[in-house]
Amino acid sequence: MRSTTASRVLASIAALSLLTAACGGGSSKKSSGGGASTAAAVDAKDCPVDALKSATAPVDITFWHVEAEADKDNLQKLADQFNSSQSKVRVKLVQQPNYRDALQKYEAGLQTGDVPDVMQMEETTLQRLTDSKSTVPVAACVKADKYDLTDFSKRALAYYTVDGVLRSMAWNVSNVAFYYNKYDFKQAGLDPNKPPRTLDELTKVAQQLHDKAGIQHPLALKIVAYVFEYLYAKSGETYVNNGNGRKARSTKANLDNATGEKIWTWWRDMVKSGLASNIGTDPDSIDHFLAIGNHQSSMTFEASNQLGRINAALATGIWKNLEFGLAPLPSLDPNGGVPIGDGSLWIPKHSSAAKRAAAWEWIKFLVAEPQQATWLIEKGSVPTRVSVTKDPQVQALWQKDPNYKVGWDQLQAGLVTNASVGSVIGPYQEVRNAVRDGIVAMLTKGLSPAAALKQAQQQADQAIADYNSRVGG
Repeated sequence: MRSTTASRVLASIAALSLLTAACGGGSSKKSSGGGASTAAAVDAKDCPVDALKSATAPVDITFWHVEAEADKDNLQKLADQFNSSQSKVRVKLVQQPNYRDALQKYEAGLQTGDVPDVMQMEETTLQRLTDSKSTVPVAACVKADKYDLTDFSKRALAYYTVDGVLRSMAWNVSNVAFYYNKYDFKQAGLDPNKPPRTLDELTKVAQQLHDKAGIQHPLALKIVAYVFEYLYAKSGETYVNNGNGRKARSTKANLDNATGEKIWTWWRDMVKSGLASNIGTDPDSIDHFLAIGNHQSSMTFEASNQLGRINAALATGIWKNLEFGLAPLPSLDPNGGVPIGDGSLWIPKHSSAAKRAAAWEWIKFLVAEPQQATWLIEKGSVPTRVSVTKDPQVQALWQKDPNYKVGWDQLQAGLVTNASVGSVIGPYQEVRNAVRDGIVAMLTKGLSPAAALKQAQQQADQAIADYNSRVGG
């Protein structure tokens, strides 16, 4: 589907690594999921924050991260700022190719000793890392340091709370949003400031874009499971049983139900009618954005924190008649809430007392208001603290480009429920594979939505059962 223009666009933005979004979760046997309580079982001694006081030389720590290109450079600037701001800790950044490789390397390192002192992992690793018993709960550091969490978003903290214990600190946060070309909306006689809020409204908008603006396939749909997780969540549906894995360890998926059938039928019908194009399953593909750039499509779903990279691509001037708008994700329930996605900060247990204390200092620096404001402005990440939203630079950015505020608004919208907090699943990738395979079968092999859901449900349930049998859940 790539024209000459599309190839030029791709060449211009390939280095920007547009798509690394991921959205999901993991849990344990008695996870409350209602908030980030530091349970009485948390031992502050696991995070000896006073250990730095007796250090006679700067404590060196390594930080594994997955930031690429411009984001890596911005992170290095923050590390340089941190290192020069005090004399007790020196952090060294170690880049990993992606979240998948980072997790595999860490799990292998548990046997070889090649593990970092702090690491950035995506939200889907929560259950596996909790079950590994190889990390220090952030709650221990919070307790030892009497660290105040009241400024943090309840939903961001609730996601990483398992068994009443905050396991890691949300940092590089995003959520799935709705991208659309305001220029095409105007051409079709649509109000560019009133994007669709429900899937039914989205269907009507797509039809008008096709009929009035001549857009071939108005909605570009990439088959990535995290989009379905968000569609379920915002529609008020949990993704796995036992309260989304937050009342007890999840033992079954919750895919095959009335909510799922409505969403999957809508997806099938959009592609079948031609109002949507099937972009495929490549998680690194940017074809859904290229389709919008070439005016073959006008709308898509993707992580909110891709906005900074998109604006950088637009600045090249290659795309014409393109004005990206960002809006909350349409769903069955426009008033529902969405979970957080992307990275959080973990402290491996292997580190010495001084290195654990140093790791906590680095985490506190990264999630402090000034650094979060910088990360929001430079990358478009969603802040996890209320105070960041009051920063003068952030306020100025939001006024200049309201798109950057959408991720925060989504994080605050709707009730904090088991559905909107997010799912906790041990074999998260395997469950995502089940969803992907079901959608592919529905779109390419003629399976009905009901049959495709049944297939996905069975495959996901087997993956969860296999995982639980291995870890003793």
